Amino acid sequence: MPRMTFPDAQSYWISRRIPTDQFLLYCFDAAEPLDRLAASLLVRARQIPDLCLQIREVPFRLDVPWWTPMEPDPSLVVVHDGPRSWEQCRGDVAGLLTDSLDPTESPWRLHLFGPVSEAPEGRGDAVVAVLQVAHALGDGRRTAEIARLLFTDTPLPPSPTVGRWRPALATAVALGEIPVNLARLVLRMRPAYLAHRQRNLDTESGVIPEKPSSRSTLVTNGTPDWRREIRTVVVPSADLRGPGVTVTVGVLTAVSVALSRYAAEAVAEHGAAAEVTVARSGRSAARNHFCNVTVDLHPEIADLRQRALTIAASLRAQRLRADHPSRAVEERATAAVPAPLLRRGIDQFDFTAVPDEVTGNTVVSSVDRGPADLALGGGAVRFTAGFPALSAFMGLTHGVHGIGDRVTISVATSPAVVPDTDRYEEFLRDAVRQVSAANSSSGSP
Repeated sequence: MPRMTFPDAQSYWISRRIPTDQFLLYCFDAAEPLDRLAASLLVRARQIPDLCLQIREVPFRLDVPWWTPMEPDPSLVVVHDGPRSWEQCRGDVAGLLTDSLDPTESPWRLHLFGPVSEAPEGRGDAVVAVLQVAHALGDGRRTAEIARLLFTDTPLPPSPTVGRWRPALATAVALGEIPVNLARLVLRMRPAYLAHRQRNLDTESGVIPEKPSSRSTLVTNGTPDWRREIRTVVVPSADLRGPGVTVTVGVLTAVSVALSRYAAEAVAEHGAAAEVTVARSGRSAARNHFCNVTVDLHPEIADLRQRALTIAASLRAQRLRADHPSRAVEERATAAVPAPLLRRGIDQFDFTAVPDEVTGNTVVSSVDRGPADLALGGGAVRFTAGFPALSAFMGLTHGVHGIGDRVTISVATSPAVVPDTDRYEEFLRDAVRQVSAANSSSGSP
């Protein structure tokens, strides 16, 4: 039975306080009835190791939780039967975003909607599958890999054996680990201090860029209520790329344009920045191996081609800072802190507090979900989407998810923050057209 790593345990503990579940949406051509699809997907899920796990708490919470075996049951595949339009389906999916999973029962759930008419990127009815996953089970890359296993017919290797849950054994391991971890912490404190000092020296000397300063809040940093709204903009990936401009940078440029129109006066006065989720370099035993970096959106640069290149440089610089060796050394020291103390720190943190200044005015999370060779009951995949969670001071987020040659820019918000989501969606669509035109004028293919 594997113990959770600290990053995954931290994700689990935070999810007990605020909604952090991931929602991976896949739209397929309709080919079979939903009940038949549900039955086949449940059989498939029982062959995927990551979907046969649940979280167990160590008695008295003496340690990080453990992953233990689970047999997926039919309740984990929820069928939302009956015809609906894409707009109605979109509203139904938005209603799921605040319904958090309890990973001690199951860290995932699958929702099936169909038949869905007027869905993008195809003709005829569609089936929409939404894989809801607790963040502790994996980050964006890992959950995309899980979904790829679920929506293909590729033979799976035998699942590794996970021993049954033995709370007495877990308690004994925890009690034995506490003095060992304290000794590790003493040994790791000085290297962590030296690594932190080296990062400061490297910052002062210009080896790595400075940490971005906090900035003023915009309307998008408002506190959401219980309501959610989502939108999806599906475009060819080529429309977002250009020389020196990746899909992620193209979307960041489009978001900068849309924000500048939606909050024109505030952006003109204070500028705008995005928190961008990026994969960490190197290998890790943790299921969550990512970090957030702050990227200036440079709305003051009128030329969109130049703005995109400047955003790309900002993103590269912050990736460089995030990959500084000091981070790994500091994390090793943190991992040696006894789990009850780490958990208490998260339990004491006020997730409802709204700061005067923020690190970003929106979130952009980008994941390539691979080639468009997925299928559901014989129906080909049309597009995929995802909706990063909102927080007390982040009321507008963007997902960027590609499959094949199509990219979906997803918008998640609350009417309490963005009262007219359709208006913002139109600003975003127009911004994508402007970015595409700027890329074309630069001689991109």
